[in-house]
Amino acid sequence: MKLKSWRRLLTPLRFIVSGALLAYLVWQADPATILDTWRNASPLLLVLAFLMQVSGQLVSAFKWQGLLRAAGQPYPYLWLAGVYFVGQFAGNFLPTTVGGDAVRIVQVGRRGGSYASAGATVFMERLTGFLALSLIAAIALLIASSGWLGAQLVTTPWIIAVTGLFSMAAIVAVVASFNAPRILILFGFWLPSRARAPLEKVAATLSNFAPGAIARAVGLSLVFHSFWIGSHLVCGLALSIDAPSLIYALMVPITDIVGLIPIFVNNVGARDLVFTLYLGQVGIPAATAIALAFVAFTIRLCVSSIGGLVMLLGGIDVRTSEIRQNSL
Repeated sequence: MKLKSWRRLLTPLRFIVSGALLAYLVWQADPATILDTWRNASPLLLVLAFLMQVSGQLVSAFKWQGLLRAAGQPYPYLWLAGVYFVGQFAGNFLPTTVGGDAVRIVQVGRRGGSYASAGATVFMERLTGFLALSLIAAIALLIASSGWLGAQLVTTPWIIAVTGLFSMAAIVAVVASFNAPRILILFGFWLPSRARAPLEKVAATLSNFAPGAIARAVGLSLVFHSFWIGSHLVCGLALSIDAPSLIYALMVPITDIVGLIPIFVNNVGARDLVFTLYLGQVGIPAATAIALAFVAFTIRLCVSSIGGLVMLLGGIDVRTSEIRQNSL
């Protein structure tokens, strides 16, 4: 079957998988109990969680600005922040063929004249963020499963094994990306063209950035993920969930890593499953865990809607044909 045919099938398949998994989890947890938990949420804490997610997006826009400067493309921060929110809006509300990263590439490429350079900065922003995410997950798993800080929070052996596998695979993938030039020198001749071509693109991208710029990007990624994890913790407090803070530092990154598997839509289903499994080990009912997943996702959609306001008021144009043509 041709690649285009697979892509046409992938979109409905993703909706089916996410929808079926979510429906099963909700049915097992009792929808009425989930709704009651949702209704009792603290509005003030939900506002705080919203502001924390907004702050995280602003940090990410600042990180992107630094990478663009390192690539010789200085742009005003406020404009880049607006583009960043528009990208979030596109990724959550527009058709699945229109990705948020593609929107950012097109906006910067259209203004600066180089879509390739814009794509390189977006790739590096994602790569450094993924490294920070993987490190947080690995460290949190080590602490949560060892009991160093008191009680052992993650006790189910297969969950420990799967979590460790995902974390290590993510770290290995990032390390391999950063070592793409060396891999090409040592093994490029033996690699098939399908494996060599992406490595060549990664190597070319890495050559555009100094080590200091990459280190700063990783540091800002850690700040972003602190806001992201913290907003979930505040959502848990809003729902009166009595769970250790460390469990959020584990399940939130794992949710994002699992959500990269291209069978989910916006982490729907994956988020609910991970929250149910991890919170269940500290005595939190499945209905409460799913309510937390719903609240966190709702706040994410509210934050993403800021991009819609930017488009409406700021006039940033999102033309899907140009986005598809110039995306990575």
